[in-house]
Amino acid sequence: MSTPLDHEWRTTSRHRTSEGVVRYQRCRCGAWRIRLATPRTTTVAVSAGRVRAVG
Repeated sequence: MSTPLDHEWRTTSRHRTSEGVVRYQRCRCGAWRIRLATPRTTTVAVSAGRVRAVG
């Protein structure tokens, strides 16, 4: 399993909101995350490993 430092995050889209800037990011391994950057902080709101089909 990868650690957060093993990922190579690339921003797939970026949107300005009333709270700050939201970035949707994906790693080439298939993991993804959503980051919120406010004037004071940057927070990872959601992070997930690779998504696999079930069935």
